[in-house]
Amino acid sequence: MSTVDPEDPRTGGTGDQGEDGRRPADDIDAEFARLMEGISLDEPPLTVEDVLTEPAEEDSEPTVAVIATSVVTAKALAGVIRLGREARTDGIDIPSGTRTLDSSTGAIAAGPLAETAAHDLAAITSAALQRNGIVLFWRRGDRMTATRYKYGERGEDISPAIVLGAVDDIVEELLLGVTDLAELGDGLDPSALSRAQALEWIASGKKRK
Repeated sequence: MSTVDPEDPRTGGTGDQGEDGRRPADDIDAEFARLMEGISLDEPPLTVEDVLTEPAEEDSEPTVAVIATSVVTAKALAGVIRLGREARTDGIDIPSGTRTLDSSTGAIAAGPLAETAAHDLAAITSAALQRNGIVLFWRRGDRMTATRYKYGERGEDISPAIVLGAVDDIVEELLLGVTDLAELGDGLDPSALSRAQALEWIASGKKRK
């Protein structure tokens, strides 16, 4: 028994084909016109380079990273991060754009960092703080994450809602875009410190003024 649908051109049926088994030219022209809708022949065709260099929509979304710590002052935290970079043996560096800022629940480190850079900063920071754990918050678009770090190692991922209540409101405001980093001033750049300055800043920044 034949399973060929005489009306389905995909199974070899003739449908509206002519006597010679071919579809009428006007049907072919109509189908071609449908396929070419929205395509301009005046525009140069895309090349492989165009596709590879065109930024993905996700990559164009602004990002923000905030590291919550128990360090008393931004000055001390800047020194801690600088020494943390020195303590690492894997070569990761303090990401460009990192700054430290004071908050009511402990100094924070923040910046418009990509996800990998944010985790590098968290690893550096916790390497110096050792057993004093920190939490890295990171957001891009609708995606928000929170990750614990201790002894320079990444720990568990947790719900941001669980830990946001324990930190200054400024952390949530930064993550939600209610407050922009630029509104908080320049902060302190830990990568600009020498080792001697870092030690001095840690010693002088242990107490909140």
